[in-house]
Amino acid sequence: MKRFFFDVSTKEHIQYDFRGRDFNEPEQARALAELIALDFECADYGDDLGDVEIQVRNIKGACLFSVPVRPLEMVA
Repeated sequence: MKRFFFDVSTKEHIQYDFRGRDFNEPEQARALAELIALDFECADYGDDLGDVEIQVRNIKGACLFSVPVRPLEMVA
């Protein structure tokens, strides 16, 4: 198993995930990152979500990939 960390990144700051989750495959980590992004997309944050993304890091801290959080009007 490999540990992946899911950080929420905006233009102004990053909310780091210090716990992480274990997965056998990176595709499982991508699926969780997409689910986290969808949760942000469906929440009513108003216009406060500009340029938010979920960054997925490995145990060494390297960013493997990111999933953008789409504006509410683009989610349907």
